Amino acid sequence: MLRNYVKIALRNLWRNKLYTGLNVGGLAIGLTACLIMVLYVNHKFSYDTFHPKSERIVRVTTAMKTPESPLLIASSPLLLADMLMRDYPEVETAIRLQPISAIIRTKDKLLSQLDVYYADKNLFSVFDYKFRAGNPTLALTDPHSAVVTESFATTYFGRHDVLGQSIQVNKQNYKITGLIADVPSNTDLPISVLLSKKFSGTSWVDDDFPCYTYVLFRNQPNLPDFTKKLAYIARTYANPEFRKMGAEGYSIGFPAELLKDVHYGKGKLADTPKGDKQYGYLFAFLAAFILAIALLNYINLLTAKATERAKEVGVRKANGAMRSQLVRQFLFESFLLSGLAVGCSIVLLPITIPYFNKLLTIRLHIFWLDAIRLFGFTWLVITLLGGLYPAFVLSGYDPVAVLRGTASTRNKGAWLRKTIIVFQFVLAAGMIAGVLVIHRQMDYMQRYDIGFNTAQILSVNIPDDSTARAGASAFGNSLKQRSEIDAVTLGSGLQLNGLLPMASTSFQTNGKKRDVMSNYLFVDETFLPLLAIQLKEGRNLSAQSAADRNGGILINEAFMKLAGWKTGVGQAIGGFGHKGNVVGVVKNFNYRSLHNPVEPLVLVYNTSPVSNLMLRIKPAHLPVVKAIWQRHYPNYPFEYTFLDESFDAQYRKDRLMVAIFNGFAGLTVLVSCLGLFGLVAFTTERRTKEIGIRKVLGASILGIVTLLARDFLKLVLIAIIIASPIAWYAMDKWLQDFAYKIDMEWWVFALAGFLAAGIALLTVSYQSVKAALMNPVKSLRTE
Repeated sequence: MLRNYVKIALRNLWRNKLYTGLNVGGLAIGLTACLIMVLYVNHKFSYDTFHPKSERIVRVTTAMKTPESPLLIASSPLLLADMLMRDYPEVETAIRLQPISAIIRTKDKLLSQLDVYYADKNLFSVFDYKFRAGNPTLALTDPHSAVVTESFATTYFGRHDVLGQSIQVNKQNYKITGLIADVPSNTDLPISVLLSKKFSGTSWVDDDFPCYTYVLFRNQPNLPDFTKKLAYIARTYANPEFRKMGAEGYSIGFPAELLKDVHYGKGKLADTPKGDKQYGYLFAFLAAFILAIALLNYINLLTAKATERAKEVGVRKANGAMRSQLVRQFLFESFLLSGLAVGCSIVLLPITIPYFNKLLTIRLHIFWLDAIRLFGFTWLVITLLGGLYPAFVLSGYDPVAVLRGTASTRNKGAWLRKTIIVFQFVLAAGMIAGVLVIHRQMDYMQRYDIGFNTAQILSVNIPDDSTARAGASAFGNSLKQRSEIDAVTLGSGLQLNGLLPMASTSFQTNGKKRDVMSNYLFVDETFLPLLAIQLKEGRNLSAQSAADRNGGILINEAFMKLAGWKTGVGQAIGGFGHKGNVVGVVKNFNYRSLHNPVEPLVLVYNTSPVSNLMLRIKPAHLPVVKAIWQRHYPNYPFEYTFLDESFDAQYRKDRLMVAIFNGFAGLTVLVSCLGLFGLVAFTTERRTKEIGIRKVLGASILGIVTLLARDFLKLVLIAIIIASPIAWYAMDKWLQDFAYKIDMEWWVFALAGFLAAGIALLTVSYQSVKAALMNPVKSLRTE
């Protein structure tokens, strides 16, 4: 019996090669895209869960209350970890990690290294990194010991057997005592080097909270109860120190967050880059949508073709076939067809994932045991969804009525097929509208006037070393003497991440003293002209003015608005250890990405110490700057960025998300068109004789094409009407993430509908024109 099922199934699949190809291809593409998205969403929502103890790990941060605006800080005081281990029995251990800017030297390499941390010796009792060499218990016990990753070892030594080797970090020698596997890309702590350090502190409010504090609980943590204990610590120990310092209206607390929630927590100062859960949800929906479209196509085409087999069912039932046998036959054919699609997807998945990893700079891995289970479950579901309808409906036909031709099968399932087409093109039209809105927003961001010039501006950070920074002025003077360099400004510079130093700023409004948190830049008189930043009122800072050099201050329009001043010039202001009078107000410029509004900014004349130089230079003259750097800083690598590239990099995540959305929008349209193409082919095949008769009676090709396309285009138009308000709402929610955004206009959605209808028309026209051009004599001989 099984042999007979196989023979009949293969014969039917081969006889209908077009439908077999459309079914298998569409389903394989949809299934592969869905599985990639499932892997990606799982990657996004499983940050740091690779640690076996992740459910028991909590990060403690700092919340500072100020007279006017609260401040969240990712780091915390040095004393906190010691107190938690000493006084709270539910805490198994607590560790500190302190990020540092590192210049690393080996015998052959001199590079600036990211993701370097000082760490407590008991770190590996909390975080379970995979050791390739060394003892995790002892690796950070000795002073000046280091644990490095495999990638670090490859970069600096060209091999992995690096135990016992020495590295120099910021002029301090360390011995490598451990080698760990590269940390997975879905971590909030992308570590490359861990350095041993014995932390010690004497104050709860000194040192600007230098470290991250992680706590391992003995059992599942009770966060509400633990938060109360942290509030007691803040109330009893930390806040009295604020009062002793005379910081009236200031206090701190210590919020706690589970390790798995850290990556998607609220943005905090001194934190690692954070993720957006909304993107994860978006791609989860995309995965579900594209799989739904592929499944609906599969079911649509399978049930449509199944109705053509009514006579076969009638003959087989007349010859004694049982209904159960026919059910098994149809289910087996569905099993075989879906198996081909699943097999193609198994082949496509490992081929496509490397490209996806390269695009997103992440490391998605296929766990084949889980994948096989998922494929098996999907195979079963598709078999049942595609096979049950034809199995039970067709096997129930009356054989006598079928063989006499009195049983009508023409409209069986027509309502289902129409519903599926509408649903598919609702998604397709909505995705097209989304693509248009997203591209308009990205183009708007590219063209938006951010208020200053970034072209050909080179930014060079001075090493975080007192000797190096003391020599920055001499380095700047050497640059100014070269004709290839137009201008040089010294100060704190504009950072790649848009983050600036923050401090409480004091001033008066209508005779009332106020303290607000504001951003600070330390600049010289060349800063404004170099970046072409415009003044709204007052004047620029002047090197000839002793008052300016001792603390001349500029503010931006956002600060003046916050202060409630009609004019800013002459106002007294103090903060960050500086006091002075405002000499000018600059127009707002976007020193952060356009996701953020322009915040209050204070620009202080201060170039001691210098941490950054910016200069205008053509890229071809970069070797001149490098040569001068090597003369002044022979022991430090020359590292630089061009300001336009730095600010453009702020939108890298947006561009990646747009690229993924575009890709899946294209797949959605493609799979929808495959289904529509198959149904049009099916319809024209059934109406072959009708088309022949119409041509004999004088019907034109255009008339026949219109006849065949009209019904399908009606469904597409209904889908467009449904999709437009849904897409409008979804895109409006997406745009809320931008402080500066486009206005959505009706014509965008009209264009999306026009494109969706055009794509559908092209899909329908191919088969319609092909049928209309067919020889009517051949058409009338179809039976």
